[in-house]
Amino acid sequence: MGYARPSKNYHFSYKNQVSLLRSTVIDTTAIYFLHDDKNYNRSNAYIPFYADGHFKTQATKAYPIKEEVNNHAYGIVGYYILQENTVKMQVYTNVNGGSNQLEFGFVDENKNLVVMHQNPRSTYKIGFSERAMKRKAANRNVPPLVYEKIKIDGLTYIQPNW
Repeated sequence: MGYARPSKNYHFSYKNQVSLLRSTVIDTTAIYFLHDDKNYNRSNAYIPFYADGHFKTQATKAYPIKEEVNNHAYGIVGYYILQENTVKMQVYTNVNGGSNQLEFGFVDENKNLVVMHQNPRSTYKIGFSERAMKRKAANRNVPPLVYEKIKIDGLTYIQPNW
């Protein structure tokens, strides 16, 4: 299929921190959709989050359809954890034979997912507080990626294979 998947023995540190996430912060019945982002020359992409801590991210040429979103064979995969409105994502990539990339963001007042362009702790030296990330996101020199929360009828959950 062309999408890297971790081996069964691969260690996601966030996996151990996840129990069933009952949260009003992340909507597991919706997707978060990134429209073409001219700041970073990124095309459309979406992220569905699942209540057991899994997520996938997938680029798309058009508006996502439920068959595409429901198909776990496609997309880049990982785990996420929440700390209040802060979202920490551990993304599996096939860099160096398999490694984790970390992405961080927060859910804003419109229920959209705002993902920082860089790691807030190592790059910006601001830590992971929602307040500090919001302050940095307001800085027009480093605009974040904003994924709009969108409901799609017919989303189903199938236990992912990662």
